[in-house]
Amino acid sequence: MTSLLLLLLAPPDPLAGAKLLPEDRRWAAVAGCVRVSSGGDAGVVGAAACVGVKDGFAYLLTANHVVPRTEGRKFEFFTRESPTEAAQGVIGGEVVVRLPEADVALVKIKVEGRPATLSLAGPGERPKHFPFAAVSVGCPAGETPLTRAEKVVARRAARLPEGAIAFFWELAERPVGGMSGGPLLDAKGRVIGVCSAAERGGLGYFAHLDEVLAGLKRHGYAWLYAQAGQ
Repeated sequence: MTSLLLLLLAPPDPLAGAKLLPEDRRWAAVAGCVRVSSGGDAGVVGAAACVGVKDGFAYLLTANHVVPRTEGRKFEFFTRESPTEAAQGVIGGEVVVRLPEADVALVKIKVEGRPATLSLAGPGERPKHFPFAAVSVGCPAGETPLTRAEKVVARRAARLPEGAIAFFWELAERPVGGMSGGPLLDAKGRVIGVCSAAERGGLGYFAHLDEVLAGLKRHGYAWLYAQAGQ
């Protein structure tokens, strides 16, 4: 009975869903994922990927709906040494890019030290054949960052009410609450998408890498992916 109780109380393994990646990249995936909360009664609202640090500021890629204009947010950073307790929490930040058609946002926040970052895949570096295996990272049910194995089945175009078209990755399984804004990683541990939506039929949708890169370039943040590998 004691052994069963300990098993039930054990925290989830943050690396369990990242078998696609070698161990170092699994930990990099967890450390590069930031938990996003309202700082109030609403609790955890999603996740983000830290994709760059420059001049004392971290740049977080997340879903546009995770950082609405009317509400403040708290961003919590974790490390390999402290995967279940935040090593740093920052309240506030500035949304410097909004791509509502792709449900993507870039947040700039002042940080201490240099948090772990995840590299963005560059132009033309996305997978091109389906299905393919990937890893998502998020904070399901308000947990600390966890990895999940995914199967990407298609690239889909979505026509928005105003007539614009945006592209998304279509996944075989729907994300759960707390994963919104979290990154989708390829077999090299690079960010290729951002968790956006779930469909009643059981499918999940992530903003496509092409939408992310085009938006960053348009707003003067191409350096976030040009620095990959440096």
